[in-house]
Amino acid sequence: MKKITTLVAIVIILLIPAVMCGCTDKNDEKNTPAPKQTETQEIIYERNPDVKDPLRIGVPNVSLPPMIIWDKDDNLTGFEIDLISETAKRLGITYEIIPIDSGTEREKLEDDIIDCAWGQMDTGKQRLFYGMTDPYITIPQALVIYEGSAIKDKSDINNISVIMSTPAETLTDEDKIDINFKRVSASRDYAKTFEQLADGYSDAVVCDRTIAVYMQNSDGNLKFLDEKAAEAQYSVAFSHSEDKMIKAVDKVLKDIFSGGISSELSQKWFGQDYYIK
Repeated sequence: MKKITTLVAIVIILLIPAVMCGCTDKNDEKNTPAPKQTETQEIIYERNPDVKDPLRIGVPNVSLPPMIIWDKDDNLTGFEIDLISETAKRLGITYEIIPIDSGTEREKLEDDIIDCAWGQMDTGKQRLFYGMTDPYITIPQALVIYEGSAIKDKSDINNISVIMSTPAETLTDEDKIDINFKRVSASRDYAKTFEQLADGYSDAVVCDRTIAVYMQNSDGNLKFLDEKAAEAQYSVAFSHSEDKMIKAVDKVLKDIFSGGISSELSQKWFGQDYYIK
């Protein structure tokens, strides 16, 4: 009887660890908190089948600060780059940035080198050649002069030499700057443009006010002519045949506008909110 009792005791002792292991696993499973959703997990979106992956996005190959900024090592930052990244994330896709010469957007789309051209000025005329999202941002234009300029107000701006980054039609609408220029040069190289203004090659520069403010941070001699100017709107351009892709990107952009991140990006790069709500 004693032997039997001893044997039972040994069996019980041997079983205890196994039972405890089973209990521990089950209890651990119940008591272990669920993994916290990290920021990365929160921003994973289901892939949108209507949009190419990767999406080849054409952007200007020169700096348009603060919209697009190329540094000396060809690293790319800026408002548009942050917006592209957020848009791609919400579409659940990857993307490829393709630098292109300004004015070649239509050619690159037709040759299937890019799928879209980001940040295209939308005056309405572009829609003859492209399929476009609705405008996502409105930026006032500025006429910039240099310290010491003889230009003081609107009465002084006729018959001057100007470098424009803005299509002329945006400056001739009712109640907007109406100018008869002596010489008009077009340029998208802002570093060179403002150097020429400082050197006296031109009397003024017409550009997005956001760009002028950014450039003014490094050259306090840049001044704004206090006149009511035009506003420019920007959209994303695709081939006309890409209707589904246009609608998908447009919807995501509108979703971004309706949330706080749109204002965050605008405040980060411009210091104020230029988004179209």
